[in-house]
Amino acid sequence: MLVKRLKNQSGFTTVTLMGVLLVGGLLVMSSFAAVDPDISQSRDDRDTKQAYAAAESGLQWYMNGLGRDNVYYLKCENPPAPSATEVAPVNQKYTTGTFKWRNIPGEASKYGVELMPAPGHSACTTTDQYSMIDSEGNMQLRITGRSRDETRTIIATLRRQNFLDYIYFTHFETLDPAAYSDPVAAEAACAKYRSQRSGCVEIQFDDDDDVLGPFHTNDNVLVCGTTQFGQNSRDRIEVNGSTPWVPAGGCGANPNVVGTLVHPAGELGMPPSNQELRNIALPAYRFTGETRINLTGTNMTVRNPNLAGGVPQVMQLPSNGVIYVDNASCTSSYDRTPDYAPNPGCGNVYVRGSYGANLTIGAANDIIIDEDLTRASSELLLGLVANNFVRVYHPCSGSTNGAGSISDITIQAAILALTHSFIVDNWACGANLGRLNVEGAIAQYYRGPVGTTGGTGYLKNYSYNRRLKYREPPFFLDPQQASWRISRQSEMTPPCTATPPNPACPIP
Repeated sequence: MLVKRLKNQSGFTTVTLMGVLLVGGLLVMSSFAAVDPDISQSRDDRDTKQAYAAAESGLQWYMNGLGRDNVYYLKCENPPAPSATEVAPVNQKYTTGTFKWRNIPGEASKYGVELMPAPGHSACTTTDQYSMIDSEGNMQLRITGRSRDETRTIIATLRRQNFLDYIYFTHFETLDPAAYSDPVAAEAACAKYRSQRSGCVEIQFDDDDDVLGPFHTNDNVLVCGTTQFGQNSRDRIEVNGSTPWVPAGGCGANPNVVGTLVHPAGELGMPPSNQELRNIALPAYRFTGETRINLTGTNMTVRNPNLAGGVPQVMQLPSNGVIYVDNASCTSSYDRTPDYAPNPGCGNVYVRGSYGANLTIGAANDIIIDEDLTRASSELLLGLVANNFVRVYHPCSGSTNGAGSISDITIQAAILALTHSFIVDNWACGANLGRLNVEGAIAQYYRGPVGTTGGTGYLKNYSYNRRLKYREPPFFLDPQQASWRISRQSEMTPPCTATPPNPACPIP
């Protein structure tokens, strides 16, 4: 019996099993302990990415609003609600108090939009577009995304599609009716797209012309030879009409399109006037009647019959960068053979020299460039905005260039002729004047001639100032109903530990 009891091993298996389970449990606990930080980090990483995605969703939501209404921003923090059960997540620049968010359906994340006022303003104001749009045409938003405890914030700078997106813009590619001998008849016959007009003076691009930058016309283009359009593949060559290129007479239309052709490209509409610039100009920089301005760095010499009896006055350039020349009593139309006799009642401005600060000059009538017009520094921008014509001074009589004619003139400016043209006076008279070198942008309602194939006037050498893609001269005018685009986007990093602290972080 003793032997049987000694041979009995009942309970040994249970002890062994318990030991195995204990060791296994310790191993499992160790494994969980080892991976638990990774699980937490993985969740934080996912939340961080979802927070950024939420911020981008907020930006796209606001861009959608601008797409429906390009003055959507003037609703400030009270645009229409996304639905009956939500509030619009748009806020003035946050300082304290409540903050409006919008949850992303099906996600543990949300976003809120802040309107960042332009310099000199403390908040968005529904009655003042410049409370949000700075002097260079930019609008800034700050969008915060949040997922659980993770927050990320992006800053987006927006710009409208702009005449300054192109080195060259026209509404109609035909001679301005005002430059015909019978302007009234020409207006009736020629103020149309090429496919609808006949018997009108058409202006061509030829082999010697270069358009080195993005290009847009609401019409189509008359070409003789191999004109270069665009400087690189990123330059959009935007053309409308049934066919983009039309051969000129016996010439073949074989343009060298270095850029990317977009056809048809849609239409941009001109503003009706530059009255807005008059309202922006400071009182001391609103002149009435014919005015002559010579730019010298950050100063200018001004001669105007209504200023100090016509004695030239030296003035600093305006602090807000805007000069405006208004009409007194002006009934003149375009003179096809101008002799530049004084015209004191018309809001014409003659301009020349070198500018040392960002500047926009507006004229109720014409702007006449009567000498080289250049910048003192590569960062500076000049806008010339005329209700009627922007003209290059060129006296000529009896097929002879007159005194003051400028050979190989250089103009570094963004040019906008709202209802007429950028034109060389007496373009069909006199000997060749070399090249018309424009570095900047040209926008005009009608195509303005600058010379002829017979050798008069200038050959075109137009190059785009690519700074205009992101900046503009002070308060330069935008196309009507132009769409908005994102010109810059960046993250505020680190989102909550920056010095000084990111004000978006305390948002409730």
